[in-house]
Amino acid sequence: MLGFFFMQCSYHFYAVKDELPGGVRKVAIPTFENNTHEAGIETVFTSALRTEFYKSKTIQVVEKEAADGIIIGRIRSIGFQPTAHSERTFGGRDTKILALEYDVNVSAEITLIRRSDQKVVWTRTLSDARRYQSTEDLLQNETRQREAYAKVAAYLMEQAHDTLFEDF
Repeated sequence: MLGFFFMQCSYHFYAVKDELPGGVRKVAIPTFENNTHEAGIETVFTSALRTEFYKSKTIQVVEKEAADGIIIGRIRSIGFQPTAHSERTFGGRDTKILALEYDVNVSAEITLIRRSDQKVVWTRTLSDARRYQSTEDLLQNETRQREAYAKVAAYLMEQAHDTLFEDF
């Protein structure tokens, strides 16, 4: 039996169900697979998806052995695209083109597998991009890049969570 609650989301209402596709009520969310060269990005996305489930309190997040379903995440790609440039002259003779802004694009695949029969009951590939300002300070650039990853992860995992409930 599905319990329905009404929640306001932006400008419309939608029903929140008490189970995921395939009758899944308890999920395990293992650490995402990372198919990129960006070390540690998988933990950012795993944490963001777990946070969405903890916030909604509708489906329990449990260990694999106690789960009805397993949500498998995979970071498929990360891309960087400079979006604004400037020219700088160094030492009076060398001109360099420096990126002032970057777009970071991330694509992630989320799959829900029902444990009882190992059937894939839901899968989506989601992507998003965020822009960040670049500086000459490498440490500050790394921090801004990580902040952009966190924003992409929060948005995509919110979308994944909500779509899991809406798609069946």
